[in-house]
Amino acid sequence: MLNDLKVGFLSAKSSIKRGNKKTSFFIIFVLALIFMNLIFLPSLINGMMGLFVGFVQDYTYGNIVVEPVEEKIYIENVDNVLKKIRSVTEVTGVAKRIEAGASLRYKQNVVGANIIGLIPKEEVGVSQYPNIVKYGEFLGELSRDEILLGSMIAGVGTGSEIYDNLGEVKVGSLINVTYSNGVERTYKVKGIHEGTFELTDLNAIVHFKELESVLGIEGEQKATSVVVRIANEGEEAYVKDKIIDVGVKEDVFTWQEKAETLVKQALQSIGSIDTMSKIVSLIVGASLIFIIIYINTLNRKKEIGILRAVGVSPNSIRISYIFISLFYVSLGIFLGLIMFFGLVFYFTSNPIVFYETLKIVPKVDFILLIKSILIMVGMSVVAGFIPAWFVTRQDMLEAIWGR
Repeated sequence: MLNDLKVGFLSAKSSIKRGNKKTSFFIIFVLALIFMNLIFLPSLINGMMGLFVGFVQDYTYGNIVVEPVEEKIYIENVDNVLKKIRSVTEVTGVAKRIEAGASLRYKQNVVGANIIGLIPKEEVGVSQYPNIVKYGEFLGELSRDEILLGSMIAGVGTGSEIYDNLGEVKVGSLINVTYSNGVERTYKVKGIHEGTFELTDLNAIVHFKELESVLGIEGEQKATSVVVRIANEGEEAYVKDKIIDVGVKEDVFTWQEKAETLVKQALQSIGSIDTMSKIVSLIVGASLIFIIIYINTLNRKKEIGILRAVGVSPNSIRISYIFISLFYVSLGIFLGLIMFFGLVFYFTSNPIVFYETLKIVPKVDFILLIKSILIMVGMSVVAGFIPAWFVTRQDMLEAIWGR
């Protein structure tokens, strides 16, 4: 067997050296495209799925969210709840929030909006709100008469013309806010935030204590939600159980549970497209590799017949064509990786944009890369062996005459 490997390797080396260089490059280039097809579209789909997940985690629910028990409006004794949650070692950040509906008026323009009351310093590391202020500044710890507007509400966001807005409000403008309980306040616009998701830009933000005052619960330690961030993605269910174990009696949900109705259908649809694309890519890839190697082998029937005539064993010939196939596929994979990472770099710098605000960049999955490489190598072995096996079983003289 060892001798067959040596002879097969030397035969493959000689065959590749004597082969047509243009034909070899064409085969390698086609194999590179096949490999890139296996990994690029799934990477784009992974980027799209990450975009949807990011919306949910970065603004609304974090990794885990705590809400009032059924039929209650507020989480009671929320500071004690925060203390318990912070005692869980996997937790990296916790923020309490209050939400209320309101109508906002600037000059003659009136729009409805959701008002979020939050503690600015708690949001750092929990949400992206502090990082998406496009104009002005984020709320400070003493911001009681100031408000942060979403760009869609302010009328300055991309695509804001499709929503009712306040008519190009600027930083420093004064707006009137009437809350759902009838309380009216006047705020100075501290900043305007613009994220990558339109629903986020339809919210307004005030200080937690300001909203406590508006709702008449100041000093009562109440909140409508507590958003939790954890150290490791994927451990949400485990950390949720630990939060419950430390004595949190309120309803605790992972982001997957809360976002189920919001993004489940979208993620399932994207996941189905991803699965179908992988299956189609594998079928097309396997077929093309087999055809390319098969035609290449058939074109060398005469060579195979001569090798047999001079005493080279059929096993050595089959092994040599497996080596030839591996050579082409290995270079194809190498070129495909160069092309793939080139495209990833390009689309990272120039994201694919939908609806003028949704920016999709490929997300590299190294497990997928390894699987795709193994699949390509496996297909190359099969594609090299089968045609060589058929030809070596043929009559030697017919092979030499190329029949």
